Amino acid sequence: MSTADRRPGPPPPTGTWSGARPRLTSTPNLLGLFRIAATPVVIVLLLWPFEGAGLLAFLLFGVAAATDFIDGRLARSRGEVNALGVFMDLTADKVLVAGVLIAMVEVNLLPTWMVALLIIRELVVQGVRQVAAGVAVVMPARALGKGKTLATLVGMGLLLLFFDAITGGPLSGVGTRALPWIYDIGYWTLILATALSVASGWEYVRAAAPMLTGRAEPPTT
Repeated sequence: MSTADRRPGPPPPTGTWSGARPRLTSTPNLLGLFRIAATPVVIVLLLWPFEGAGLLAFLLFGVAAATDFIDGRLARSRGEVNALGVFMDLTADKVLVAGVLIAMVEVNLLPTWMVALLIIRELVVQGVRQVAAGVAVVMPARALGKGKTLATLVGMGLLLLFFDAITGGPLSGVGTRALPWIYDIGYWTLILATALSVASGWEYVRAAAPMLTGRAEPPTT
């Protein structure tokens, strides 16, 4: 989730924040709305599958996930970085990933404990960032967090392809030998994502500990 590109914080002296009135219909915000709108569609394709539903879910999820890496850079290049854009970016990311992960538990693609850890981590980090923003401290995305995001999206994408194969979609003909590999790679990629999630979550909490306990502000780099 590329929150580093549109992270909240006080308007810096250089004028990074746009002086224009935030618009919900700006292109970066429309991309965020697209991610939110795509989420229930992917969920429906998982819960009520038909032949080819898994492949459609994969394509829609892939396009939606790709917009996460575009909207922040687009907002900065257009001078449209503002509070509304930050809210849209953070909300759309969490809705897309959390919604599809929960649906994957329902159709037995993932265990509950894994999805619970991934979602709990997001809630904890979001809470830390909200407290930091309240005292004008920026906590950017860190390397572990970025790795977690990439591993999560890749793993979810592979499992959607596997889901298409087991529900009679176009990928059902990949063969009995190749099919388990698709699932195993996707599953273990998400195991890696879960490990990175816990590690990066702990990193955020440890960095924020001085601020949370009132001793000092956390580092911003």
